Amino acid sequence: MIIGITGGIGTGKSTVLKILNEKFGFSIFEADKIAHELMSKGNAVYDRIVNEFGNDILKSDGEIDRKVMSSLVFNNKSRLETINNIVHPAVIDEIKNRIERENKLNGTDKFVVEAALLIESGCGKICDKIWYIYSDDSIRIERLKSGRGMEEDAIKAVIKNQLNYEDFEDKTDAMIDNSFSIDNTISQIEKLLEF
Repeated sequence: MIIGITGGIGTGKSTVLKILNEKFGFSIFEADKIAHELMSKGNAVYDRIVNEFGNDILKSDGEIDRKVMSSLVFNNKSRLETINNIVHPAVIDEIKNRIERENKLNGTDKFVVEAALLIESGCGKICDKIWYIYSDDSIRIERLKSGRGMEEDAIKAVIKNQLNYEDFEDKTDAMIDNSFSIDNTISQIEKLLEF
């Protein structure tokens, strides 16, 4: 079973991942972390990005400067599409390879794939089920202020630019309200896993 997890910033996706891993034994693959690995020097994705965007995106150590990269693609749909067309298929292939490898080595058959753009990137196509994690905006704001030290205006701007709950209702198999206690979240997960 492969469960895809998605949701907006500050909704507690990491908490859900931790529960699925520690309590239910799922192996976790985070698309963003894998993308960062694939974009590091010496990887094919790195080479394709540098060929496309040039050496101006590199730091002094030769690694891709993600801040520079972000500034290039922010508000430029064509460049964003270009980077996504390079990174997303490579991430999906890498996740498939890791799932296959872990299944062969350990006999593991319970996996979670977490991606902010799970559906948009095509990553959801490899999942048996897709769960959308959401929380009340006031809770998200408090989590991000205390956990990441973000300013409230910046948080509100990010939340405003992300798809919301209603956008996912017909695209996912389940919705988890992570606004309450961890026990409440565990209870929702248990019901979804049919325990």
